[in-house]
Amino acid sequence: MKDSLNRLWRWVRWPLAVLVVAYAVLVVYRTGYFFEKDRVDADVAGIHAQRLVLADVEGAHLPPDPSVQENNATLAGVDVNQNGIRDDVERAIFKKYPTDKKSRAAALQYAKALQMEFTQVYNSETLVAVIQEEDRGFICLGEDRKREEIKDLVFDTEVRRNWRENIREQYGKSYKLSNIQECDILF
Repeated sequence: MKDSLNRLWRWVRWPLAVLVVAYAVLVVYRTGYFFEKDRVDADVAGIHAQRLVLADVEGAHLPPDPSVQENNATLAGVDVNQNGIRDDVERAIFKKYPTDKKSRAAALQYAKALQMEFTQVYNSETLVAVIQEEDRGFICLGEDRKREEIKDLVFDTEVRRNWRENIREQYGKSYKLSNIQECDILF
């Protein structure tokens, strides 16, 4: 009997060892997947949590004009006051709407969302979240002429326009509009 069990064990131990190793590899792989999923979910929530604040609309921390060379040295450009809006775009919006706070707020919100394409997108889920925020700003801004002006300010170089096309081509997928208030700040 003992001889039979030893012979059976010799035949069973290698397939059993292979199964145990395969299971361990699967557990390690799936654990990485869940950590990555948690990170993406947190980043998407962070994208949706970014809101324009009244201090931005009122120009409480309006940045100085950046140099063109410094601003175009990186894809995201210069954002000294770290409000998520490139400084040259922010200053152009203030110049365009010096007294119209409602239009300025909508334009800044839209610009902030467009700017996220350079700083927040690294997969399909983050692209969808950014586009949903852009849609909110798009609806809040209202007029097509204003929308195009803001897009032209944000995507002002060939490199920035190409970046936008590439990430949309690489990560694009269908999505639905979010059911939340369009404008961050209402006047």
